Amino acid sequence: METLTSPVGQGGLFLIQFVIGMVIFTLMLRFLLRATYADWRNPIVQFIAKVTNPLCAPANKLVGTRGRWDWAAIITALVIQAIFVYGIGHLTQREFGVGFIAIASVTEIMNQLLDMMFWLIVIQAILSWVSTGYNPNTDIFNQMTQPILAPFQKVIPPMGGIDLSPIAAIVAIKLFQIVVVGSIAQMAQGMIG
Repeated sequence: METLTSPVGQGGLFLIQFVIGMVIFTLMLRFLLRATYADWRNPIVQFIAKVTNPLCAPANKLVGTRGRWDWAAIITALVIQAIFVYGIGHLTQREFGVGFIAIASVTEIMNQLLDMMFWLIVIQAILSWVSTGYNPNTDIFNQMTQPILAPFQKVIPPMGGIDLSPIAAIVAIKLFQIVVVGSIAQMAQGMIG
Protein backbone atom coordinates (compact mmCIF):
# COMPACT_ATOMS: atom_id res chain seq x y z
CA MET A 1 0.00 0.00 0.00
CA GLU A 2 1.32 3.42 -0.99
CA THR A 3 1.89 5.91 1.80
CA LEU A 4 0.49 9.43 1.58
CA THR A 5 4.01 10.84 1.39
CA SER A 6 4.84 9.05 -1.86
CA PRO A 7 4.01 10.73 -5.19
CA VAL A 8 1.41 8.05 -5.94
CA GLY A 9 -0.14 8.52 -2.49
CA GLN A 10 -0.18 12.30 -2.91
CA GLY A 11 -1.76 11.92 -6.36
CA GLY A 12 -4.42 9.61 -4.98
CA LEU A 13 -5.17 12.00 -2.13
CA PHE A 14 -5.43 14.91 -4.57
CA LEU A 15 -7.85 12.93 -6.74
CA ILE A 16 -10.05 12.04 -3.74
CA GLN A 17 -10.01 15.66 -2.51
CA PHE A 18 -10.91 16.91 -6.00
CA VAL A 19 -13.85 14.52 -6.41
CA ILE A 20 -15.20 15.20 -2.89
CA GLY A 21 -14.70 18.94 -3.45
CA MET A 22 -16.69 18.84 -6.69
CA VAL A 23 -19.51 16.87 -5.04
CA ILE A 24 -19.67 19.34 -2.12
CA PHE A 25 -19.50 22.28 -4.55
CA THR A 26 -22.43 20.89 -6.55
CA LEU A 27 -24.48 20.31 -3.40
CA MET A 28 -23.78 23.84 -2.14
CA LEU A 29 -24.72 25.21 -5.55
CA ARG A 30 -28.00 23.29 -5.34
CA PHE A 31 -28.61 24.82 -1.90
CA LEU A 32 -27.92 28.36 -3.12
CA LEU A 33 -30.02 27.93 -6.26
CA ARG A 34 -33.00 26.95 -4.15
CA ALA A 35 -32.33 29.55 -1.43
CA THR A 36 -32.21 32.37 -3.97
CA TYR A 37 -35.25 31.18 -5.95
CA ALA A 38 -33.27 30.79 -9.17
CA ASP A 39 -35.35 29.98 -12.23
CA TRP A 40 -35.71 26.18 -12.25
CA ARG A 41 -36.36 26.23 -16.01
CA ASN A 42 -32.76 27.32 -16.60
CA PRO A 43 -30.69 24.47 -18.14
CA ILE A 44 -27.85 24.97 -15.64
CA VAL A 45 -30.26 24.70 -12.73
CA GLN A 46 -31.88 21.61 -14.21
CA PHE A 47 -28.45 20.01 -14.68
CA ILE A 48 -27.48 20.65 -11.04
CA ALA A 49 -30.82 19.24 -9.87
CA LYS A 50 -30.47 16.06 -11.97
CA VAL A 51 -26.89 15.47 -10.85
CA THR A 52 -27.64 15.96 -7.15
CA ASN A 53 -31.09 14.35 -6.89
CA PRO A 54 -29.71 10.80 -6.37
CA LEU A 55 -27.34 12.04 -3.65
CA CYS A 56 -30.04 14.03 -1.84
CA ALA A 57 -32.78 11.38 -2.08
CA PRO A 58 -32.06 9.72 1.31
CA ALA A 59 -31.93 13.07 3.15
CA ASN A 60 -35.06 14.24 1.31
CA LYS A 61 -36.93 11.31 2.84
CA LEU A 62 -35.86 12.52 6.29
CA VAL A 63 -36.47 16.25 6.00
CA GLY A 64 -38.65 16.60 2.90
CA THR A 65 -38.59 19.54 0.53
CA ARG A 66 -40.43 22.65 1.60
CA GLY A 67 -39.73 26.30 1.07
CA ARG A 68 -36.51 27.83 -0.07
CA TRP A 69 -34.06 25.95 2.16
CA ASP A 70 -32.79 22.70 0.67
CA TRP A 71 -31.75 21.04 3.93
CA ALA A 72 -31.24 17.73 2.12
CA ALA A 73 -28.34 19.27 0.19
CA ILE A 74 -26.74 20.57 3.41
CA ILE A 75 -27.23 17.28 5.27
CA THR A 76 -25.83 15.28 2.34
CA ALA A 77 -22.82 17.60 2.07
CA LEU A 78 -22.16 17.32 5.82
CA VAL A 79 -22.34 13.51 5.76
CA ILE A 80 -20.00 13.27 2.75
CA GLN A 81 -17.57 15.75 4.33
CA ALA A 82 -17.63 13.87 7.65
CA ILE A 83 -16.86 10.58 5.88
CA PHE A 84 -14.02 12.33 4.05
CA VAL A 85 -12.55 13.77 7.28
CA TYR A 86 -12.82 10.36 8.95
CA GLY A 87 -11.15 8.77 5.91
CA ILE A 88 -8.28 11.27 6.00
CA GLY A 89 -7.78 10.50 9.69
CA HIS A 90 -7.72 6.78 8.91
CA LEU A 91 -5.28 7.22 6.00
CA THR A 92 -2.94 9.39 8.07
CA GLN A 93 -3.27 7.01 11.04
CA ARG A 94 -4.63 9.73 13.30
CA GLU A 95 -7.58 9.36 15.63
CA PHE A 96 -10.15 12.06 14.99
CA GLY A 97 -12.91 12.21 17.56
CA VAL A 98 -16.57 12.67 16.68
CA GLY A 99 -16.48 16.29 17.89
CA PHE A 100 -13.54 17.15 15.65
CA ILE A 101 -15.10 15.41 12.63
CA ALA A 102 -18.40 17.27 13.17
CA ILE A 103 -16.80 20.70 13.64
CA ALA A 104 -14.34 20.20 10.77
CA SER A 105 -17.20 19.16 8.48
CA VAL A 106 -19.38 22.13 9.43
CA THR A 107 -16.55 24.64 8.98
CA GLU A 108 -15.59 23.17 5.60
CA ILE A 109 -19.20 23.36 4.37
CA MET A 110 -19.48 26.94 5.68
CA ASN A 111 -16.23 27.88 3.93
CA GLN A 112 -17.43 26.32 0.66
CA LEU A 113 -20.74 28.19 0.87
CA LEU A 114 -19.08 31.51 1.70
CA ASP A 115 -16.46 31.07 -1.03
CA MET A 116 -19.22 30.33 -3.51
CA MET A 117 -21.13 33.45 -2.47
CA PHE A 118 -17.92 35.50 -2.80
CA TRP A 119 -17.21 34.26 -6.32
CA LEU A 120 -20.83 34.56 -7.45
CA ILE A 121 -20.78 38.24 -6.46
CA VAL A 122 -17.44 38.82 -8.22
CA ILE A 123 -18.63 37.07 -11.40
CA GLN A 124 -21.97 38.90 -11.37
CA ALA A 125 -20.22 42.26 -10.93
CA ILE A 126 -17.91 41.55 -13.89
CA LEU A 127 -20.83 40.32 -16.02
CA SER A 128 -22.81 43.48 -15.21
CA TRP A 129 -20.03 45.51 -16.82
CA VAL A 130 -19.55 43.41 -19.97
CA SER A 131 -22.89 41.70 -20.61
CA THR A 132 -25.38 43.41 -22.87
CA GLY A 133 -29.00 42.33 -23.00
CA TYR A 134 -30.68 39.33 -21.45
CA ASN A 135 -28.93 35.96 -21.47
CA PRO A 136 -30.45 33.15 -19.34
CA ASN A 137 -27.02 31.63 -18.67
CA THR A 138 -25.61 34.86 -17.28
CA ASP A 139 -28.86 36.03 -15.68
CA ILE A 140 -28.58 33.10 -13.25
CA PHE A 141 -25.73 34.98 -11.53
CA ASN A 142 -27.98 37.99 -11.02
CA GLN A 143 -30.77 35.76 -9.67
CA MET A 144 -28.39 34.14 -7.19
CA THR A 145 -26.64 37.28 -5.99
CA GLN A 146 -29.63 39.62 -5.72
CA PRO A 147 -30.93 38.12 -2.43
CA ILE A 148 -27.40 38.25 -1.00
CA LEU A 149 -26.87 41.87 -2.06
CA ALA A 150 -30.37 43.17 -1.16
CA PRO A 151 -29.61 43.85 2.55
CA PHE A 152 -26.43 45.72 1.60
CA GLN A 153 -28.27 47.74 -1.07
CA LYS A 154 -30.72 48.96 1.58
CA VAL A 155 -27.82 50.36 3.62
CA ILE A 156 -25.59 51.52 0.74
CA PRO A 157 -27.60 53.14 -2.06
CA PRO A 158 -26.00 53.50 -5.52
CA MET A 159 -23.64 56.48 -5.72
CA GLY A 160 -23.38 58.22 -9.05
CA GLY A 161 -24.99 55.24 -10.75
CA ILE A 162 -22.45 52.80 -9.30
CA ASP A 163 -23.63 50.03 -6.99
CA LEU A 164 -21.11 49.61 -4.17
CA SER A 165 -23.09 46.90 -2.38
CA PRO A 166 -21.02 44.05 -3.92
CA ILE A 167 -17.89 45.46 -2.28
CA ALA A 168 -19.61 45.65 1.11
CA ALA A 169 -20.99 42.11 0.68
CA ILE A 170 -17.56 40.73 -0.24
CA VAL A 171 -15.95 42.40 2.79
CA ALA A 172 -18.71 41.08 5.10
CA ILE A 173 -18.42 37.55 3.69
CA LYS A 174 -14.63 37.48 4.07
CA LEU A 175 -14.75 38.98 7.58
CA PHE A 176 -17.32 36.38 8.65
CA GLN A 177 -15.18 33.65 7.12
CA ILE A 178 -11.99 34.82 8.83
CA VAL A 179 -13.38 35.74 12.25
CA VAL A 180 -16.30 33.36 12.86
CA VAL A 181 -15.51 30.30 10.74
CA GLY A 182 -11.79 30.69 11.41
CA SER A 183 -12.41 30.75 15.18
CA ILE A 184 -14.52 27.59 14.98
CA ALA A 185 -11.87 25.87 12.86
CA GLN A 186 -9.16 26.91 15.33
CA MET A 187 -11.23 25.40 18.15
CA ALA A 188 -11.44 22.15 16.17
CA GLN A 189 -7.67 22.10 15.68
CA GLY A 190 -7.29 22.22 19.46
CA MET A 191 -9.28 18.97 19.67
CA ILE A 192 -6.63 16.99 17.78
CA GLY A 193 -4.48 15.06 20.20
